[in-house]
Amino acid sequence: MIEKISDFLGGLSGFTTLVITVIVILDIALRTLLNAPIPGATEFSTLLLVALVYLGLASVQAGKANFSVEIIVVHLPPSVRRVQEALVTLLSAAAIGLLVWFTGKEAWTSTMRGEMTFGAIIFPVWPSRIIVTFGLAILWLQLVCDALRLIFHGLPAPAGEDAEIKGVGQ
Repeated sequence: MIEKISDFLGGLSGFTTLVITVIVILDIALRTLLNAPIPGATEFSTLLLVALVYLGLASVQAGKANFSVEIIVVHLPPSVRRVQEALVTLLSAAAIGLLVWFTGKEAWTSTMRGEMTFGAIIFPVWPSRIIVTFGLAILWLQLVCDALRLIFHGLPAPAGEDAEIKGVGQ
């Protein structure tokens, strides 16, 4: 279920690219042709950029598309690679869990205060803080699921079998 949510959010993240593009093109066209920019276009595009990045994090993890340097790891036996992958995933989950906690506290405070930015227009900051926390929370859930899958289903293959780790190194 987490993979489905991650995939959906990844698609939503990609869709925000289209929305940002349309907003920027319209803003430039109106500014150039009619000398009438769209009020708040920059601020709204910034909010969408935050959504683009943070809503896509779990999808990248689910697809095993994060960058990894495997200079040493590729030479390890499959059983050791599974243990290494599980430990890295658990450490990542712990670090992201801390980020969820701290960004969640900031999102809560920002929302309760009704935090706004002052620029061309007054624009709320708290939605972007909620999006950051939500995106990180889904990434955390994805990492926990990945770690549990590695621990319980990624057990070493029987001796003599040339096993490959699913998703690792792809």
